Amino acid sequence: MKPLATAQEELVVLVIEDDEDDFFIASNLLSKATNISCKVDWAKSYEEGLNAVSAQLYDVCLVDYRLGARNGLELLREAAENGARTPMILLTGQGDIEVDLNAMMAGAADYLVKGQIDAQVLERSIRYARERKRAEERIREQAALLDKARDAISAYDLDRNVIYWNKSAERMTGYSAEAVAGGPTDALLYRPDDPELAEAWRAVFRQGEWVGELKQYTQAKQELTVESRWTLVRDAQGNPQSVLVINTDITERKKLETQFLRSQRMESIGRLVGGIAHDLGNLLVPILLGVKVLQQRLEGDEKSLRTLSMIQKSAQRGADMVKQVLTFARGVEGERVPMTPTPVIREVEKITQETFPVNIKIAAEVAPDLWAVKGDATQIQQVLMNLCVNARDVMPDGGALTIRAENAVVGEEQIHANIEAQPGSYVCISVEDTGSGIPPEVLDKIFEPFYTTKAVGKGTGLGLSTVYSIMKAHGGFIQVASEVGKGSRFAVYLPTTGDKTFLQTEELDTDLYAGNGELVLVIDDEPYILETVSDLLDRAGYRVITAADGAEGLALFKERLDKIDLVVTDLMMPHLDGVATIKAMKSLRPNLPIVAATGVTGARAREAVEAGAHTCLSKPFTTEKLCSTLREMLQPAA
Repeated sequence: MKPLATAQEELVVLVIEDDEDDFFIASNLLSKATNISCKVDWAKSYEEGLNAVSAQLYDVCLVDYRLGARNGLELLREAAENGARTPMILLTGQGDIEVDLNAMMAGAADYLVKGQIDAQVLERSIRYARERKRAEERIREQAALLDKARDAISAYDLDRNVIYWNKSAERMTGYSAEAVAGGPTDALLYRPDDPELAEAWRAVFRQGEWVGELKQYTQAKQELTVESRWTLVRDAQGNPQSVLVINTDITERKKLETQFLRSQRMESIGRLVGGIAHDLGNLLVPILLGVKVLQQRLEGDEKSLRTLSMIQKSAQRGADMVKQVLTFARGVEGERVPMTPTPVIREVEKITQETFPVNIKIAAEVAPDLWAVKGDATQIQQVLMNLCVNARDVMPDGGALTIRAENAVVGEEQIHANIEAQPGSYVCISVEDTGSGIPPEVLDKIFEPFYTTKAVGKGTGLGLSTVYSIMKAHGGFIQVASEVGKGSRFAVYLPTTGDKTFLQTEELDTDLYAGNGELVLVIDDEPYILETVSDLLDRAGYRVITAADGAEGLALFKERLDKIDLVVTDLMMPHLDGVATIKAMKSLRPNLPIVAATGVTGARAREAVEAGAHTCLSKPFTTEKLCSTLREMLQPAA
């Protein structure tokens, strides 16, 4: 039975030979090949052969060593310089070990002695050259794919010297393959005392692999966080040969993770301190109101009045801190009206120039065409003053404080870098100092309430947390950049209204008004608040009845349905809360004036207004605020 015929590989072969007889011998041997079918072309000189092989039209090339005044080794080198990749087999009349070695170094696929060649030897040499070329092409393709990879891929020998460095490694680190070739990179890319790097080298030799995160530095000294995967590569005998390292830049991802965790932490802290602040606010109300009553009773007793004044100032300071904590915890709604930030910035500039030390140079650079924002001018001023005071405190020996305001359009790049940012147009106001800077390990904590790096008694730790909460309530965000020893830059972004018009708002008249015998129902579950408010309103000229919760208050209201002129009620009470009490009373008397008093701002206060309350007073409130509010609400009936 005849064996099945196999398809022959068809090749185009170039013979570079200046001797016609030797060309015919080579052609004859190729015609006897069993597994390949050859179409043979002849180049009769060095120049003709170089041009032909550089055109890369051939599958394999046979090159004679002697080519007139030149030789085949020169042709191999010059063809390689021209980019030729055709496998070339060098033919020589006699064996020479030095020529053999030089041929291999020049890139020859094989080296054959003419007198020792037969058809089988020549065919085998051609097939081996073709296989080697295919292998090289596969390697070249794989290398090209590695260069296109987004990950930085590198390889090291067992002495930690670079033996491979892809294009992404160049882009990520800033170091070219030529700059790192043959040398170690530990000193270039990592801190010399980095324990994670030392552990990576130990683990990869001990366990064969290591995965973890490393801090890496670029040629421009920029710090990166990389997710690093190390693998020990072994040879065919299982011996360690090299270390493959694949690095993924996760710097931005880590920043976003940090911001997300910070937002979660701030939310949790907000819920905690909000509850505490509410209780503290209730404790401070009777102190502030009681001081006013005692001052009236002890009029003329200078010593007692001085003591009361000290108590009042301390209680007021505590009340201010409670308001700051509640600003952080719940956000302050304030009055959102279209406005331009320019007057606010100029006012802050004036205040800081008049009150800050003379060794601090203060400058404000405000764009002339700032867009309008929708915000609360008082709160925006509070944000800027807090930032300026912090800047002053980090420059005890003087420096420069610069306030800048400009229009800004936030795009995808900033959104990816800040989870609280939304695309759109903003007014960016930055406060920049030349102070001591903020260490990187502290940056993540600076907006937490009560966190401060100042000395004991020098700060409450509420300034930046208040800034954070106000900006969040305005729909804006904050960016911080700082370098130790050089200074910091806080940039707040306020969303614009889309136009450049703004409205002027009238200031609240805070004059103290006396009562005219109106009957006021006060409802609160804190006995000392009931007592002090009742005493205060009684001395202010009102008649007062009190209730300890909503249910009792509603019962008293029904008994005196047409006699009660105004109701002051707390919102958070057992049995029947303030919102439910307001709804019940308004259903009985729709025009009844009601004041809601609460230590919790935000959604709860809005619910009270929606239920029928005319206004909300934030605890702790002053005597003047309470009395002026009551008088203004009762004025039409007076």
